[in-house]
Amino acid sequence: MVLQKIRTAAVLLLLCSAALPAAVAAPAPPASAAPPAPSASPAAITFFEEKIRPVLAEQCFKCHSAKATKLKGGLRLDTRAGLLKGGDTGPAVTPAEPGGGLLLKSIRHTDKDLKMPPETKLPDDVIAHFEKWVKAGAAFPETPALADKSKDAKPWWDAVAEKELLPADRAIPQVVDHYVAAKLARQKIQPAPLASDANLIRRLTLDLAGRIPTAAEVREFTAATGADKRERLVERLLHSPGFARHQVTEFDWLLTEGQSSGLREYLAQAFKENRRWDQIFKDVLAGDPQRPDAKGADAFLKSRAKDLDRLANDVSIRFFGVNISCAQCHDHPLVPSWKQDHYYGMKSFFSRTYEAGEFVGEREYGTISFKTVVGETKTARLMFLSGDAVEEPPDREPTDAEKKEEKRRSEETKKSKTPPPAPKFSRRAQLVAAGLKPGNEGFFARAIVNQIWNRLLGHGLVMPVDQLHGQNVPSHPELLQWLARDLVAHHYDQRRLLRGLALSDAYARSSQWGEGARPEPGLFAVAQPRALTPQQLGAALHVAVTSPAAFQRNAKPEDFEKFIDQLERTGGGWTSSLERPGDDFQVGVDEALYFSNSDRVQRELLADSSDRLLKPLLELKDNRELAAAAVWNILSRPHADHETKLLTDYLDQRSDRPTDAVRQLVWALLTSTEFRFNH
Repeated sequence: MVLQKIRTAAVLLLLCSAALPAAVAAPAPPASAAPPAPSASPAAITFFEEKIRPVLAEQCFKCHSAKATKLKGGLRLDTRAGLLKGGDTGPAVTPAEPGGGLLLKSIRHTDKDLKMPPETKLPDDVIAHFEKWVKAGAAFPETPALADKSKDAKPWWDAVAEKELLPADRAIPQVVDHYVAAKLARQKIQPAPLASDANLIRRLTLDLAGRIPTAAEVREFTAATGADKRERLVERLLHSPGFARHQVTEFDWLLTEGQSSGLREYLAQAFKENRRWDQIFKDVLAGDPQRPDAKGADAFLKSRAKDLDRLANDVSIRFFGVNISCAQCHDHPLVPSWKQDHYYGMKSFFSRTYEAGEFVGEREYGTISFKTVVGETKTARLMFLSGDAVEEPPDREPTDAEKKEEKRRSEETKKSKTPPPAPKFSRRAQLVAAGLKPGNEGFFARAIVNQIWNRLLGHGLVMPVDQLHGQNVPSHPELLQWLARDLVAHHYDQRRLLRGLALSDAYARSSQWGEGARPEPGLFAVAQPRALTPQQLGAALHVAVTSPAAFQRNAKPEDFEKFIDQLERTGGGWTSSLERPGDDFQVGVDEALYFSNSDRVQRELLADSSDRLLKPLLELKDNRELAAAAVWNILSRPHADHETKLLTDYLDQRSDRPTDAVRQLVWALLTSTEFRFNH
């Protein structure tokens, strides 16, 4: 049903806009192709886990949870149902009401008879977090594993390790489909059929090369009959220059979330060489500007060197898939194995990192002290997420003379523009060694597997992707563990992992679901429509509106790739006008108005110049042929009879203004929900 709605969106838009003057086009409808989320978005869950649940666990659960010795006021705050039901005085949370419910009222301390906590009011910023949480719908994930806070609770991967995984020599697609099909069978769910060839080449080209296919590429793939045509397509895309360019964009976002840091220069070289993920990790944390092959890798550290809390947490999230901020002020309320020692142990790996002019340096000395929940002051030891402590030479406080000498060298470094000398013992190097050490490498491998799976299938095996801790059980634990093991065995080759996932049936499912409720995304029974990123959309727009003749003139492989690169660079200019889509994306008013009223849309996309699609469309005398050509070139698929009739009827009605009519048709297809999503 989703795909059917997507396909008819452009037609419905045309019918609406047909009655409007050409200069006042109707804005594109909100992109609602993605099904309503059955649960809160990953971003909302992360906010809850970081800002809300720790406070509830520390301040409220003793008296208002299933583990309370005596439940006070009949109120439970450890489940969403309990919050909505409330206790003796009524619902605790009412997101739809202006006040938000009794919970907010109690923590504000505005009623002398209703104060929680009763003695000390929560800080204003904490209250603001609760207000934001309730206003957004009070997301409250209720995974049984997350509720297990017993000291004996083992991380889920320990339980998986005791089971027999599929043999290591199995192919990735076979393993993926085995575990996904097994869970669907247990739940008696019949998955969606495989997507059409046209749908599949569009999906693969967007995911692996960051653009839509040309009409000629779609025709060639759909006409091919060889059993290995999908494998050949995937292989071609994986070895195209567009693949490396797209990986740069995706991994730059993974590591910097779009903040300009200079890391792209390094990533471009790394992906051009198919540098493995563990080597990228080493290069980024080493931050060595003297290595020609690692130029720009220090940008990650430089942008965070003045905020070590941010640096430690970002490294934990980006490379290990875990947000450690919950253990900064106290032991993690939900993960019994994570203590304050873990947070400050991770932060200690960066305690000697500092900004030295254009470079990032590392001192020979420096420790971090912190206060425990009982007020005890402790000196942090180097400690990895697994709890493994790293032994190092005895540390000491520097003398005044040493501090003075370091300041002198730092000033000298800035003046001479030369990097500071490397320390004899590098704490950052110790983190790299600890993270890749046999027995610990699971954190590193699972994180990138989950990130890539989430990117390709629209939903991670673990959600949110930055909560990959031992109490957040994956939808398919054995599958994640097998894929992580396989990635390590093949030296962290992301290209091999992408190939395997792209060739699985789980990836190739149709996004169209039949009768009945749509299954949870984590079952992977049906493909999840995903909004295009700004880079994908910019490239897609320029590929779609380019005249087929221009592609024919650049038919040779090397010429074709250069031409595509040129189109992508032109399309890249659109990224400043668009936002990266979130988990619950809908087209905003700003984007709709931009595509309706911007001169740039008319100038770059709807011109009738010789290199634009509009010109050859206008040369077609048969409106049915014109409509079919527009659908082929813009939506990357054959036309359907019912929509062709609607499109030709529209063109016939506007026969007195054919150029405006065709321009309106092209605009409607470009701004349709079907074009906006990867489905």
